[in-house]
Amino acid sequence: MEFPLTLLTEMNSSVQGRDGSLYSRAPAIAVPYVGVLSVAAVVGTLGNLVVITAVTVKYLRSRRNRAETIGNDVGRAFIANLALSDLIVTAVINPLAIVGPYVL
Repeated sequence: MEFPLTLLTEMNSSVQGRDGSLYSRAPAIAVPYVGVLSVAAVVGTLGNLVVITAVTVKYLRSRRNRAETIGNDVGRAFIANLALSDLIVTAVINPLAIVGPYVL
């Protein structure tokens, strides 16, 4: 019996349009793949939106009473930057990875 990841790698390396795609050649591997990527895209997008919202609200509230230091603003900007870049990955790249074989 062949190791499943080896099978997956061989299929991904020889994708040639619809006929040679992972979905048509191995639906038993494609179904969990699509399921995991779909859940990751939805949960990741919502989670990153929550983080960006929380950082923005905290920043706007701290502007009212300037009791906090500049270092906190830099840390918040760093966290917001990470969340924004991860949001782009989860909202754009993961869905494209699901429909990738059918785009061409």
